[in-house]
Amino acid sequence: MADNNEATLKELEKSYCPPLDPALFTAIVFDYDVTDSAQLQQLRDTLDALKLSAWEQEDLPFDPSGTSGLNSTGGLDSDPSLSQADTTPSRATDAISEFSGLSLSDKSRSTSSPQIAYIIGPDGSLLLSGATEEDKIFYLSEMFPTTERFTIQHTLKKSNGDVDRSMDVLLNLAFFDGEQPDEEGVVVTVPKGVEGFENGDAGPKKGRKRKGKNRNGKNRDAGSSASFDEPAMSDTGFTINKWDAAQKDVDFICARTFPILKKETVKSTYHANGASLSATIQHLANLHAPSNKTLITEDPVMTSQIEELTQDYPEITPELLFGLLRITRNSISAAHELAKAYMATPAPRSAAELIKFTTSPPPVDVEVEEAPRRRGAGSSSSRGYEQISASAGYHFSTGADALTKASAAYRRGKSDKLMGGAAAYYASVGRDHLDRAKREAAASADALADRQATWNSVDLHGISVQDAVRITSERVSDWWESLGDSKYMRGSEGDAARGGYRIITGLGRHSHDGTSRLGPAVAKMLTREGWKVEVEPGALKVVGIVRHR
Repeated sequence: MADNNEATLKELEKSYCPPLDPALFTAIVFDYDVTDSAQLQQLRDTLDALKLSAWEQEDLPFDPSGTSGLNSTGGLDSDPSLSQADTTPSRATDAISEFSGLSLSDKSRSTSSPQIAYIIGPDGSLLLSGATEEDKIFYLSEMFPTTERFTIQHTLKKSNGDVDRSMDVLLNLAFFDGEQPDEEGVVVTVPKGVEGFENGDAGPKKGRKRKGKNRNGKNRDAGSSASFDEPAMSDTGFTINKWDAAQKDVDFICARTFPILKKETVKSTYHANGASLSATIQHLANLHAPSNKTLITEDPVMTSQIEELTQDYPEITPELLFGLLRITRNSISAAHELAKAYMATPAPRSAAELIKFTTSPPPVDVEVEEAPRRRGAGSSSSRGYEQISASAGYHFSTGADALTKASAAYRRGKSDKLMGGAAAYYASVGRDHLDRAKREAAASADALADRQATWNSVDLHGISVQDAVRITSERVSDWWESLGDSKYMRGSEGDAARGGYRIITGLGRHSHDGTSRLGPAVAKMLTREGWKVEVEPGALKVVGIVRHR
C-alpha cells in the first residue's frame, strides 16, 4: 500500500511540477488522502486549477511598478506595443506596464500623455519614456506629497530630467525632514523600515543646541510628536520616565485646549496638582465651570452637548462637563477625550480625606499607666473581667492569623522575592498582637483574682500557673505591708498576723491527671522568697516570714 501511494505521488509530481513549485505541491498533497479515489480526484482538480493559473502568470511581462499593468479602469492596456517586445535588438524593448496606470491617469490630469511607459534601455536600466517635465513633476509630487513643488522641480532639473536619480535625492530629503527638532531642541525620529515596525518606539535625539555627554536619548512614544491620541496614562510594557510622561500629559491637554489655555498655564497647573492628569483636567474644568447652574440651560447647543457627554460619562457632573466644553471651544470630540482621560485615572484624594483621626472600636486596647496602688479587699480593675478576656482572645486570634499568613508568605518567598517582605511584615504584626494578648491575659487574671479575693485570702481557681505565682507574690507582699506594726505584737493585737494569708489552690481534680499544678508552684515561690508557709488540703497559709539566725 505504501509503495502504491509513493508511486501515485511521484506520478502527480511529474505531471504538475513544473509549472508548480515542488514545495507548494507537497503542501497541497498532504491535505488529501491519495488512497481515497474521491479525494484523489479533488486533488487533481485543485492541481489543474493551479497549473492553469501558473501558465497564465508565466505569459505576463515583468511589472516593477506593482500595478500588474492595470490602468485606471482596472483592465490591462490595450496597446500591443506596450505588452510585446520589439524584435529589433538595437531599439529599447518595452517590457514594463504603462506609466499611466498610476495616478497620472487621474481624471484631474486629463492633459497627461497616454503614451508614458517604463522601458528597459540598452544598458538594462529602467527609463521613463514619453513623459514631459510636467508629468515627471506630478509623478514625483504624488510619491512625495509633503515635499514642496519647487524642491521637486529643482531636484529634477539638477538630475537632468532623470526621474530615478531625482527619486533617490528626494528620498534622502524626506528622511531628513522627518527629523526636524521641536521647540525644545529635541529631535524626534519617525520609525522607518523593518526596525521601526519591530521596535514601535522612536528615540529622541538631542539637538545641537543642547550639549551633553549622553548622545542617546531615552525612549519616547513615537506618536507623541505627531498626535496626542493617548495620554501618558496608557499601560505600557516598560517603565516611562516621569519627565517624559509629564511632558506627554501636558501636550495631551494643550492639543485639545489651545488657544483657550496656554501651555505655561497647563504646565503650572499640572505640577500644582501633583503631576496628576485627571486632577489637572478637573482643576482646569472647574475654573471654567459656571457659577450658576442656570447658565447651562441658557445655551441650547451647550445643553445638547452636555447631554451627549452625560450618556457616556454619567459619573461626571454637568458643571464639570460644561467646563470641559468651554476649554475645548465646544469641541465635543476634544471634550470626550479629556473626559475619558479624567475617568481613566481618578484624581488623588486631598490630604484632609487621607488623614483622619478615628477612635478604635471596642474592645479598648489603650493601656493607661496608673500610679502603683495597694491591693485590698474588694479591689477591682478599671475594666471588667469579661471585657479584658475578650480583648485577650481577640489579640490571640489576630496574632495567630498574622503568623499563619507570614508562614504562607515565607513558603512563597522561594519563588517570589517580594513575598519575603510580606512574610516579615505579617510576622511583626503577629508578634505585636501576641505581646498585647499576653498583657491582656495578665490583666484578665488580675481582674479575676480581684473578684475572688478578700483582704486576707485569694482564690486562684481559673488562673494560669504563671499568673497565679505572680499574683500570689504581689498580694502576699501587700498583705504583709498592710499589717503595719501589728505583725510584731503579741497577744490579741497580733491575731491578724497570726491568722495568716490563705491562698486557695485547689486539689487539682480538674487537671488531666488529677494532680495539682498551682499548689506546688506557689509553695515553691513562697518558700524561695522567705515566707513561712503552712500546707492545708487545697490551700496554703502564709503565717509570717522565716527568721534567720
